[in-house]
Amino acid sequence: MNSWTEGALALIVVVGLGLGLFLFTGQSIGDGVTETTQQPITVDPEAASRGQVLAEGQGCMQCHTTDGRPGSGPTWKGLAGSVRPLASGEEVVADDAYLFNSIVDPNNQVVDGYDAIMPTFYADQLDDQQITDLVEYIKSLAT
Repeated sequence: MNSWTEGALALIVVVGLGLGLFLFTGQSIGDGVTETTQQPITVDPEAASRGQVLAEGQGCMQCHTTDGRPGSGPTWKGLAGSVRPLASGEEVVADDAYLFNSIVDPNNQVVDGYDAIMPTFYADQLDDQQITDLVEYIKSLAT
């Protein structure tokens, strides 16, 4: 066989397999495989405990849940380290920086499927340590 014939045959096989996969699953190669965590989540238990008290005192639990149930805000269960689809069409990893910024500037990256209703005053009401404690609490709910 000629090398161009072998190459053309290989190309036809690959395209056929890809088409078959798409027709069978509705997903192209590489779709549907989303890594839920990028790295192990480490939590400061003392900060997480302070964050839980703060979350309950600040009224966070009126909109967010910790058991996976839907609320008017995203659940915190499994949030840390997950890939979050945004209303803008982008995706972000819910790492420490994302969680911190979502508290101080919640309208900057709104999660797809939710309205931008989170109060924006937490940056003025809470200091950096308190926000970090909230982040640690959210991280403690990763599993």
